[in-house]
Amino acid sequence: MNGQLTATGNTIVPVSLNQLIRSLVENTQPLAIQHHTKVVNEVDGRLLLGEGASQLSSVLEELLDAVILNSREGDIHITADRFKDMVLLHIEERNNYNGYALSFSVGSLEPDAARIGGHISIEGERKKEATIQFSFPGQFAA
Repeated sequence: MNGQLTATGNTIVPVSLNQLIRSLVENTQPLAIQHHTKVVNEVDGRLLLGEGASQLSSVLEELLDAVILNSREGDIHITADRFKDMVLLHIEERNNYNGYALSFSVGSLEPDAARIGGHISIEGERKKEATIQFSFPGQFAA
């Protein structure tokens, strides 16, 4: 799976956010190994993505790459919460190595997130534990 929805006839088959994250984590595994970083996907498998998830996938891929690239012996945990009109994805780096570089890299992705109606923020970039939050419209969730 490449993180996109599959179509059968005229029907879009939903993909869980967990599946999408798992696929992206698998794709970034060589980079994570190079940085001695562990990535844990804790996203609930019942959170489904609907039409337009391919746009979301590209932002998620860039965001995960940025976090891993700025890690060293990282301990990254990914969770998500569904609210009425939005989904909030949390990427927690529990062994933050270089918060300034991480903050810069994550901030540079904000225009991409904004194009799909999302927002990216970071908290704790000066602490050992940093949390990146990516909120995106609930329309991507089925």
